[in-house]
Amino acid sequence: MSHLLQVKNLFTTFNTEDGLVPAVNGISFNLNHGESLGIVGESGCGKSVACLSIMRLIGHPGKVTADEMLLDGTTLFSLSEKKMRHIRGNDMAFIFQEPMTSLNPVFTIGFQLQEAIRLHQGFSKDSAEDKSVEMLKMVGIPRAEKVFAEFPHSLSGGMRQRAMIAMALSCEPKILFADEPTTALDVTIQAQILEIMTDLRQRINTSIIFISHDLGVISEMVDRVIVMYCGTIVEDTDIRTLINEPKHPYTIGLINSKPRINIEMDKLEPIPGSVPNPLHMPSGCPYHPRCKDVMDICRQEIPKKLEYRSGHDVSCWLYSEQGGKMSRDKTYR
Repeated sequence: MSHLLQVKNLFTTFNTEDGLVPAVNGISFNLNHGESLGIVGESGCGKSVACLSIMRLIGHPGKVTADEMLLDGTTLFSLSEKKMRHIRGNDMAFIFQEPMTSLNPVFTIGFQLQEAIRLHQGFSKDSAEDKSVEMLKMVGIPRAEKVFAEFPHSLSGGMRQRAMIAMALSCEPKILFADEPTTALDVTIQAQILEIMTDLRQRINTSIIFISHDLGVISEMVDRVIVMYCGTIVEDTDIRTLINEPKHPYTIGLINSKPRINIEMDKLEPIPGSVPNPLHMPSGCPYHPRCKDVMDICRQEIPKKLEYRSGHDVSCWLYSEQGGKMSRDKTYR
């Protein structure tokens, strides 16, 4: 089966006054048709930058390179900016974290929805208006005809987020990037938004890349998970395996630091330390200053990605031949 999206050795750097900042450091992954993929990690690990790089939305002073970046066999790097604008919205769409900063405050919700539909689908004004109202209804917005004529500031956070989802899905894209789409919402509205996205994925077979730092949300939404740390992928597997049998110490730390209803815990176990300054990265594995299982080789060499078992990749010296006496079957406790 051919992949919908193929990314190989993606690098994104920013040239600052203090030096070159590596935001994404050689990540590789594939996305299948209709698949839901989660990208998790702490703030600053490169999740959002990686997805913006794929959509070619990184501007100066950023620089994006990759050995391969294919969408349905088309090399995204080879496209002109004009052709790339056609891809955005039509084939790839982005739901940003904060809708109030993404929606234009001086135009109505309907105007902004119609603009995307007319630009990418070639609809007439009347047809675009009908499609816009239909999309607002599809994402569960009541009084869709009235909301169509309202400005973003007159809507609640949950309603604005639904409008953003309607806008992103209006052209039925092949891939939907959702960047922490429920972070600013209360729990009830969050659950409704996640339900809407799951329903729409099943209805129009859109592939979703769901960016989040919340493993609880991710576990409800995705088939497969990529765990990122300091711009690199440290673990890649299906969601069930990741929750029940995490292998990388960082993944284990993320799971241990989150309360769980089915397990009695005296206290949470936070990951010690903090993410290193990208201008002054430690030698060897970037996680080693915070890792309780650190070995000498971790301080000296960056671990390569290896296949722990079929469909489960991990980048950690614990599971390599060079890992010495550490067990290759070390699992979550």
